[in-house]
Amino acid sequence: METLLTQRTVSDVEDAARRQRFPRGAALEFDDISVAGREGALDHVRETEPITWAPAIGGWLVTGRDAAREVLARNAGLTVEAEQNLVRAAAGRMMLTVDGDEQARMRKPFEGPFKGSVVQDYYAAPLLELVTELIDAFIDSGEVELDDAFAAPFAIRTAGQSLGLSLDDIPAMTSIYSAIAGGMDYDGDPEPIRRAEAACEQLNAILLPELERNRRNPGHSLTALLAKDPQGLTDDEIVAQLRVVMFGAIETIQASVLTTLTLLLQHPEQLDQVRCDAGLLANSQEEARRLIPPVAFMERWTEGAKVIAGVEIPAHEFIGISVVATNRDPATFADPTSFNIHRENSNRGLSFSFGPHACLGIHMARLQTAIAVEQMITRLPNLALVSAGPASGFAFRRPTNVVVRW
Repeated sequence: METLLTQRTVSDVEDAARRQRFPRGAALEFDDISVAGREGALDHVRETEPITWAPAIGGWLVTGRDAAREVLARNAGLTVEAEQNLVRAAAGRMMLTVDGDEQARMRKPFEGPFKGSVVQDYYAAPLLELVTELIDAFIDSGEVELDDAFAAPFAIRTAGQSLGLSLDDIPAMTSIYSAIAGGMDYDGDPEPIRRAEAACEQLNAILLPELERNRRNPGHSLTALLAKDPQGLTDDEIVAQLRVVMFGAIETIQASVLTTLTLLLQHPEQLDQVRCDAGLLANSQEEARRLIPPVAFMERWTEGAKVIAGVEIPAHEFIGISVVATNRDPATFADPTSFNIHRENSNRGLSFSFGPHACLGIHMARLQTAIAVEQMITRLPNLALVSAGPASGFAFRRPTNVVVRW
C-alpha cells in the first residue's frame, strides 16, 4: 500500500506571523499568478522575497530562479508524493507524481525513444510531411485561427504518430486535455478535479484498446514496443505513462508553436532576421518559452525541514514554483521582460523543468517547434498577426485566438 505525504496544516497564529514576515507574498492574489498582464506583481515579490509565504496558493511560492533550481534538484529533500498533489489528482499515478526508484522505473522505457539523435533520425521527415499537409489545407484561404487550423492538429497528430496511437478526433482530444489541465490549478475549487478525473477515464477508454491493438499488430512505435516488452510495467501503468507523455506532446507543443510564432510576429524586425538566418530559430523558440513558459507552475512538498534561499520551511509543507517569475529573474536574465532572439542564455529558463522530473520530450519539442515555425514563415508570404489573446493560465500558459493573415 502506497503511503503519501499529508500536507501540514498551518495554524492561524503561524499564518499571521508568516504574513507579517512576507508582506509581499501575503498580498499576492491568485490572479497575479495566473492572469496575463499581472506578472509585475511576481517581479515585485521576487525583489525581496524570492521564496515567500503565499496564502493565495496555500503554501510557499518560489519566484527566484536559483531558489527554484534548489527545490527541483535531485536529492533536494522534496517530493511530489503528496495527497494534495493536484497533478496526481488530475492525471493519476505516473512518472511525474512519483519519486526515486519508482519514478526511474516508469520513466526508463520512454527515455531511449526520445533521445536527440533518435528524434532527429526518426521524426524529422514525418514532421515535415505533416506540417506541409496542414499548411496545404489552408494556404489558399489567406487567414486562419492558428490553433484550430495548425497548432492543435499538429501537436495531436504528431503525438499519435510517434506513439503509434489512433488520435483522429482532434476536438475530442483537445477537450480531454483541457479538462485535465484545468484540474491542476491550486485555487481551492474541487470541481475542475472532478472534470479532470472524468477526462482521464475517457482517455483510458481510448488508450487501453489502443494498447491491445498494438499488441495484436506489433509495429515499431513506442506503444507497440511496450506492448511487446512492457519492461516491468502493467497495462494500467503503460496507459498512465502514455497519458502524461501525450499531455506533454500535445499541451506544450501547442503552446510552444503558438508562442514562438506570436512573439516573432509581434516583433517583425526579429522575424525578418529569422527569415534571413534559419539558424536563429533554435534560440527564438528558447526565448519564446522563457518569456511565456508552456508549463507555468510546478509543485513540491518538503519531506523534512528545509532551508531554501535562507528561509526555513518545516516538514510536509507545500512549495510552488512560478516558472513565469523564475524565467524573468533579472539576476539571470538581463532586461528579462523583453523578447530577444539573440539572448545568449535563453536556455537557462526552467520551462523544461530541472532535475529528475525534467521534460522527457525536450528534443522532440525543439524539433517540432523549429519545423513548424520555419515552414509557416517560409511558405506564407508576408505573414502577419491579425490578433492574439494575451498568454494566461496558472499551470499552463499560451496565447489564445491567434489569427494570422498572409
